[in-house]
Amino acid sequence: MRRIRCWVAWVLTTVMLAAMSIQAVAAESGVLALGADLSDAQKAVVFAEMGISEEEAADYQTIYITNDMEHEHLDASLGANVVGKKSLSSVLVIPQESGSGLQVETHNISYCTIAMYRNALLTAGVSDAKVIVAAPSPISGTAALIGAVKAYETYSGASVSEDAFEVATNELVLTGELMDELQNMDSDKVSELIAYLKQYIAEHDLDNPEKLAELVKQAATEMGIELTDEQISKIVDLLLKLSKLEIDADRLVSQAKEFYNKLDSLGIKLDGEKVGNFVTRFVSSIWNLIQSFMAR
Repeated sequence: MRRIRCWVAWVLTTVMLAAMSIQAVAAESGVLALGADLSDAQKAVVFAEMGISEEEAADYQTIYITNDMEHEHLDASLGANVVGKKSLSSVLVIPQESGSGLQVETHNISYCTIAMYRNALLTAGVSDAKVIVAAPSPISGTAALIGAVKAYETYSGASVSEDAFEVATNELVLTGELMDELQNMDSDKVSELIAYLKQYIAEHDLDNPEKLAELVKQAATEMGIELTDEQISKIVDLLLKLSKLEIDADRLVSQAKEFYNKLDSLGIKLDGEKVGNFVTRFVSSIWNLIQSFMAR
């Protein structure tokens, strides 16, 4: 209960600070986080991919993400060789009105999906923003998480804790690994699984390894995902790290609906009542499972 009260206090404080920050920044403003190693020609490509001109880009506050910053935050999860020697991925983060949610789009990103970015950014504490990730040519995009978080910190005045940053990075990397290993699985399903699990540990203070393992198995079964014992163990390790963070559960629960909104924007029409019923059924099934765990 003490942790829940701390979460409530933290959420209220965060909401008030975010509201003050958004009011202080015009809706059309934002921060551009550019890879420090981009050439002028590559910058022009990045701006075009983002849908802005060089003149429009000059209107945004600009920060630069260096390769040293990438190594500082990514080496532990990815390894220095994977991170590479140049910083090229870039991010435009535009603040949105409170309650509008987190919108993400990607251009020339070959590895990280929109769902992966959204999950990791929510873990880091980024919310109510439009995030555009772009590169001059196809790259993995893992380093773009740094640009998005640093841009958010710049315009909001908020500071993302090192713990949250580290866990968000771990989440991004683990999700990518699972997608690689589950090659016949829809990539978004893996992100959805992680999103649901995050939501419930945030809402119900669930941090018991054995119960978490059972929860992961049940949730994966509900979503038609077959996991090995090693994969379950890795997810549980991530959830244990997440359980120690102060995560806003309200932001996480919105992700289920955001997924269906994305399908609708792509022209895939879904019956609103059926969507609501699906979310309700899934939430109910996992809640009943958690209740049974707590009763043991």
